[in-house]
Amino acid sequence: MHDAHARAAGLECPAMREDQASLAYVRRLCFDVLHRPPTPTELASLKGMDLARVARQIWRRREAMSEWLEEELWFHLLIDRFRPRTPAIEALPDRLAQGKASARDATAEILLSTGFSLRNPGNDTFVTVVLESCLGITVQERRAKAELEAGKLLYDGRSARFLGETGNSQADIVRIVLDQDAFRERLLDRHHQRLFRAPLASRGEAERGALLARLRDDEQAFFAILAEWTQSPAYLAAVAVKRPRTHRELVRSLYFDVLERAPDYDELRNMRNALQSMADPAPLRAVFSKLLLDSKEAKLPALTGADPAEFVRGCFLRYLGREPSQAETAEFTAVLAEPGANHALVVRALLTSVEYGYC
Repeated sequence: MHDAHARAAGLECPAMREDQASLAYVRRLCFDVLHRPPTPTELASLKGMDLARVARQIWRRREAMSEWLEEELWFHLLIDRFRPRTPAIEALPDRLAQGKASARDATAEILLSTGFSLRNPGNDTFVTVVLESCLGITVQERRAKAELEAGKLLYDGRSARFLGETGNSQADIVRIVLDQDAFRERLLDRHHQRLFRAPLASRGEAERGALLARLRDDEQAFFAILAEWTQSPAYLAAVAVKRPRTHRELVRSLYFDVLERAPDYDELRNMRNALQSMADPAPLRAVFSKLLLDSKEAKLPALTGADPAEFVRGCFLRYLGREPSQAETAEFTAVLAEPGANHALVVRALLTSVEYGYC
C-alpha cells in the first residue's frame, strides 16, 4: 500500500511530539532490524533514549545479524529444503555481531554454500544467477554473453578472464563478483529501498559515490551505514507513515506479542508459507491469532485490579504502538463491562484488526 493509501486508511502516525517520535521510532526500528515489535521491557528501556544510542544498540545485536542473514537467504531463494545449514552459515550471526565477518563475507558464504549450488545447478545457471542477483547483469544482453561464457569456464575449473580478472574456480567467480562496485551498490540499494521505499540514487550522485568509496575502503562499514541511515531525518520522516508488515514480521509479531518468544524455524516457515498462499491473508491471520491466544503458552496482560481504561490504553500502546482515541477507549471499556467479557477479547480484537497488519 502506498503512503497516500495508508493515510486514507487512517494508518498515518499521529503528529510526532518528542515522546511520540520515540515510541514510533523504537517500534519501526525493531520492525526494520529485528522484524518484530519491541517487547514491553525493551520499549521501557529504549523509549526516551538518544536516537543514536538506540540505533547502535539494536544494530549490534546478534538477533539483528540473524534476521539480516535470513533476509539475505530469502533474497537468494535459499529457503526450505535449499536453506544451507553448514557450520559456516550457522556461525555467521555471531561472526557478524562480533565484527569478525562483513556483509561481503556473509554473501560469499551464501553463494558458495551447498544450498546455493543445489538451487542453481550447473555452470550456466550458477553464473547467470550470480551475475543477475549480485550485479544486475542481464546475461541475455550481447555485451554480457562473453562474461557468462568466461564465468562458465571458471566454474569448470578452467582459467579465463572474467570481469577483468583471471580466475579458475567457483570461488574465483564469487570473489571477483563481490569485488565489483556494482555489487556494493546493489547491496546498499536493496536495503535503502527496504528502509526508505526509495532507491539509493535518490540521495544524489555525490552521496552515492561517497558511500561506495567508504564501503570499498572498509567492507565492515556496511552495518554502520545502515545504523546511520536509521537515525537520519529521512528515516524519521519515513517512520511517520505506517507500512505493511511482511509475512515474516507478522509471524514474528504474533509470537512475540502472544507467547513472548521467537518462533522456531519450522513454526515460522509453516505460517509464512500459509500466509503467502492466500490472496488475502487477513482471515488466516485471525485464525493464527486465535490459535496462539488459546494456547497454554499465551502470556497476556492481566486486567485484575487495573482501571479498564488504563488496561485498554496499555493494550493499544503494546500491540498497535499508539494511544487509543476517546471513542475507542469508551467502546473497549464498555465491552469489558459486559457479562462474561474478559481481557483476551481486547487483545484478540487488536491482533485481528487491519491496523495490526501495519507497523
